Amino acid sequence: MTDSGSNENPELLCVAQAVELLGVTRQRVHDLIKNGQIVARKLGRYYYIEAREIERYKNQPTGKPYQPRSTTAHQGSIDSCQ
Repeated sequence: MTDSGSNENPELLCVAQAVELLGVTRQRVHDLIKNGQIVARKLGRYYYIEAREIERYKNQPTGKPYQPRSTTAHQGSIDSCQ
């Protein structure tokens, strides 16, 4: 007997199920597939997404990466004293 979580038979979700899990619109899921942010398989006319792919997408960080501001005055700036 094989484990249901094995790589040979991953759980495939249709776009409607992905919409429910992600809380986004159907169009947004199709955009994520088109942009390569979610990997999907096209079988016939429909896309199917592995459940672990949805989890991977949900767990990735959002927003811009943190970049600390420079606190040193630049030469020639109006903030530098002479």
